[in-house]
Amino acid sequence: MENFEYITNYKKEDKAVKMSLRRPIDANPDRGINGDTFAREMEFLASAGVEEVIIDINSKGGNIKEGFSIFQSIKDYPGKTTTRVIGIAASMAGMISQAGDERVIMDYGLFHTHGPQVPSGAKADKKLIEIMKGSLKTILKSKAGITDEESEKLLNGENLFTAVEALNLGFFDRIESSGEAVKLDANNTIDELYILANNFLNNHKSNTMKEVITFLGLENEANEEQVLNSVKELKNEALKIEELTNSLKEQTEALEIAKKEAEELENKVKDLKNLAAYDLINEKVKSGLIKAESVEAWQKLAVNNLDETKELLNSLSVTVKAEEIEEEIKPEETENRKEWDFQQWSQDAPKELEKMKNEQPEKFEELLNNYIND
Repeated sequence: MENFEYITNYKKEDKAVKMSLRRPIDANPDRGINGDTFAREMEFLASAGVEEVIIDINSKGGNIKEGFSIFQSIKDYPGKTTTRVIGIAASMAGMISQAGDERVIMDYGLFHTHGPQVPSGAKADKKLIEIMKGSLKTILKSKAGITDEESEKLLNGENLFTAVEALNLGFFDRIESSGEAVKLDANNTIDELYILANNFLNNHKSNTMKEVITFLGLENEANEEQVLNSVKELKNEALKIEELTNSLKEQTEALEIAKKEAEELENKVKDLKNLAAYDLINEKVKSGLIKAESVEAWQKLAVNNLDETKELLNSLSVTVKAEEIEEEIKPEETENRKEWDFQQWSQDAPKELEKMKNEQPEKFEELLNNYIND
């Protein structure tokens, strides 16, 4: 169902939808509000899962049979219904205004009642009129909590009530402020009041709409189409901003993940360096190159610069090995050095001569004295 007569703003995702009853009630849909068409649209909203239907009413009434159909469609709706008098709810339209779970009337609105009337030129069926009158009284009594006598008075003659009067009588749950007054004089006929209210609704913007127009930076005379186009532009801009925000969020998240991965990798590299440093120093300790009391210092040096430490230790290792070799061959050379004088020791083995001075001072003195005396 795509083309609606009374639904004004349906979208699939909407939870609340408005309907507009701003014509007379008539069996002929070309002349007014048709009960069957209204019922089908209400059934459509119910099947679509719409949670609340708001029915705006500005009507001079009309066909009672069609009115009953509209009334019952509102009563049977599975979700919440709100009837809202935005002008005048006269005659049968007044009865329809009583069908909502919540009944609202604008502060300038009017509520009107009278008994069943026979169209001009038609033959009156008194029994049928009394039956219809009884049905109307039932509606008034059930919603307003009035007595049978009071409901009888409301269906005799023409009875017109302001919003405050209708509220006090129990026909409405609350009054909605328009923020802008419209004069609907009780001296006007029902037809005149209906026309006046429609003109007001068509030509006057609510305070909320004025605020929207000002916010959008439009001219005061902007129509609904201009407002809608401006709102669509804002929506498109908002969608672009949302897309950019989501993109930035994704990039930020990706950056955080990369940062975390880099930190984990850095920690792994650090752990590997520590392990390599430990293995290197441990190896040199086992070989006797590094003493136990020096391990911590060598460990720090290796962690900070493994390659240089490795080169340094390798060079020390070579030196030590050379000294070890030299120590090993010393016993073999001892016999040859027995005949050396002080000068030969100085030339060929100065380190050993120095060692002799410290460890064998008497031998050193002897060599020195012999060299001097000769």
